[in-house]
Amino acid sequence: MPKLPSSPVSMSDIAIEAGVSESTVSRALNDNKLISVKTRKKIQAIAREMNYKFNESARSLRLQRSHTVSVVINSEQGAGQSFSDPFMMDLIGSIADELSRHKYDLLFSSSIVARQDWHAYLLGSRRADGVIVIGQGKSDLPLRELHKLDDPIVVWGGTLEEDTPYCIVGSDNILGGRQATDHLIGLGRRRILFLGDIQHAEINTRYQGYLNALRSAGLETHQRHIDTTFSIDGSYQCVVNMLAREGLTFDAVFAASDNIAMGTIKALQQKNYTVPGDVSVVGFDDIPIAPFLTPALTTVRQNVHLGGEILVRKILTLIDTDESTTSEMLPTELVVRGSCGANPSYNPADDLRHSKVYEARNHRSG
Repeated sequence: MPKLPSSPVSMSDIAIEAGVSESTVSRALNDNKLISVKTRKKIQAIAREMNYKFNESARSLRLQRSHTVSVVINSEQGAGQSFSDPFMMDLIGSIADELSRHKYDLLFSSSIVARQDWHAYLLGSRRADGVIVIGQGKSDLPLRELHKLDDPIVVWGGTLEEDTPYCIVGSDNILGGRQATDHLIGLGRRRILFLGDIQHAEINTRYQGYLNALRSAGLETHQRHIDTTFSIDGSYQCVVNMLAREGLTFDAVFAASDNIAMGTIKALQQKNYTVPGDVSVVGFDDIPIAPFLTPALTTVRQNVHLGGEILVRKILTLIDTDESTTSEMLPTELVVRGSCGANPSYNPADDLRHSKVYEARNHRSG
């Protein structure tokens, strides 16, 4: 049924008539060059036929700049991830440094802002010009909805599906999972436990790398994973409970984050198991404290400093030019220290020298 003359025509109405998305209608009405000339003319003609009233004042408000970018941690309550997480602090710090270089401010938005309110709270109110979201969460529907609204959004994530509409920057988590598991297999470990909540996209891709390595070694029947939160205390309690139920049934752990690895090592040591003697442990992230733990933590390094720079570069492209930007995955690197048993004479000073070379090399390539 056609709308009554008194009913205002919305972009949704035009999108239905044209058979396109609302974001395409928005871009076409703003004469965005990302939309083909033919499609722009078709949508603009439909808008005229439907007597669509373009809200110039709203457009002017939308184009006003706050020179602020919001950073949101996309994590469910109880998942154990927060601003105080060492990995988060490292990544957010690199984002803040890069934003400052471009004379932009950072607005950190806590998890009290519900996902369905991101648009209204951050962008509709002009608190921020764009949003960097850390984590795809267990469902990326809110991110897809933000993209549909034509909001500038870039996500630190781990899964690139063919139909993912928004820009993702992240580490090659499948490669990292494979590197960690191949290393443990190479050390003669066969009962390798994966610890992490695989409902999260990034953790699931690390798990896929773990499975790929087991299959290649003919150890797929030994695969096992236990869900746990991202927090040190959550993973500690998880491992304590598991050891109480069944004793030591594994000889290695691939922990989906360094926090999980730290909780695991503490639980094993408390039960008088040795790391790496009884159990080899490999983490993921390479947080700043990793070289100084006892034993020093073997882990998969994410280049968060380069990642922060790329996140900022891409969000500013979306804000300043309204042009699309492509997703980008960064390589990971296995850092061998003491917790796996392969580098018992590890010295943190060696790693500090190496990290400077690594960062300089990747900065040049980026």
